[in-house]
Amino acid sequence: MQEQVCAVNGLQVYSLTNPNLKGFCLSLYVRAGSLFECENESGISHLFEHIVFRNIKAKYKRFYEQLALHGLQFQASTYKEFIRFYITGPHHGFAFAADILCHIFDEINIDSLAFEQEKKRIKAEIRESDEKSSLDFFFNKIVWGGTQLERTILGSCKVLDNLSRKKVNLFREKVLSAGNCFVYVTGNAGQDGLAILQEKLAGIHLNQTPTDFTNTVDVNEHFGNRDSKVHIKNDYWHYVKIGFDIDNTVCTETIADFLHSVLFEDEKALVYNYLSEDNPIIYSYSSAIEQYDNAGNLSFWFEVQESKMEEALRLIVTLLNDLKNGNFAFDANLQSVLCYTETEADNPSNQNWTLAYYNHILSAHPIDYDAPLFGRYDFTKEQVVEAAKKVFTTQNMTVAVKAKKKKVNAETLEEILKGLDG
Repeated sequence: MQEQVCAVNGLQVYSLTNPNLKGFCLSLYVRAGSLFECENESGISHLFEHIVFRNIKAKYKRFYEQLALHGLQFQASTYKEFIRFYITGPHHGFAFAADILCHIFDEINIDSLAFEQEKKRIKAEIRESDEKSSLDFFFNKIVWGGTQLERTILGSCKVLDNLSRKKVNLFREKVLSAGNCFVYVTGNAGQDGLAILQEKLAGIHLNQTPTDFTNTVDVNEHFGNRDSKVHIKNDYWHYVKIGFDIDNTVCTETIADFLHSVLFEDEKALVYNYLSEDNPIIYSYSSAIEQYDNAGNLSFWFEVQESKMEEALRLIVTLLNDLKNGNFAFDANLQSVLCYTETEADNPSNQNWTLAYYNHILSAHPIDYDAPLFGRYDFTKEQVVEAAKKVFTTQNMTVAVKAKKKKVNAETLEEILKGLDG
């Protein structure tokens, strides 16, 4: 099951198809997002994502009915470093999906009313998400302050007001350029479907001037040199977010992924078992791993009772120190990761995202289904433990808390967290 690649009109088309599946996923990945935006265009990538839908919808009579008749779903997501447009559906709908994907490259020509309506939708998202009061925003400003990643994906209402159709079209020409975007096909597309796609792509106008966008990020002076301070934002409820800087020269992206899996993924995860099952002290929790070619951050947040915050941090310090001492089931966790990678091949959309991300967006160890351990997970428990010792230290740690400031003793929390270095 080898990945195939061809170039059409300067556009790379990757495919890993499977005729035994019923459905397919056809995606266009574009390097864009807050990582590449300047301050006066913050949020333009997300606006472009929205406007593309409006632009394509205007080209078809009863567009959503047409999608339904072909069994298709057309969706998109904007991340900090790329936009993904993707179409999923049964094999017989592939030709229509290819037609839709090619229209993403069309000039934006919707009327001013439709353009302004779409900006209003995004403004509503900004208001509803209330980003600037969130724990994530507070945390992000500390971790990535002074860099491109400090900006949000949604942007701001003030910047949106100044974004015109002309600016969006100039942005479109810049990002939809040779080398800055690529197509990925997974699932049951068939050779006939791929031939149709290539024929349609050959007819598009693609900007041949490459951008200089890379997946390397700036880091601030505090990255890897944190002051162990607990940052507190006043709030009624009590939430804690803890993150650790990752230097890719110290911890490869593959081992970082594995550490995230060991700590947070599924019922076997150490955080779930230790803090929700064996020592039930936290409520809902979530985790994320943010990765770029040179750096990243592994983080998690949880809700906890005001009176239990200190105990929760003591348990987390104990848990991470246990991990650094090798007290985790390496074989079970590795098998879980391998099984997940294998079964992902049965889900064209998930497989599409994973292959595109690891094989062509992030400069990572690529996934090769024909190689032992998929060519990606060839490491030992000792290597994982060594990486954990370097990552989970107070020098790499950021702690952000939303709570009643008067009820939180920051000095006590900071003293507890110093146990990571003991």
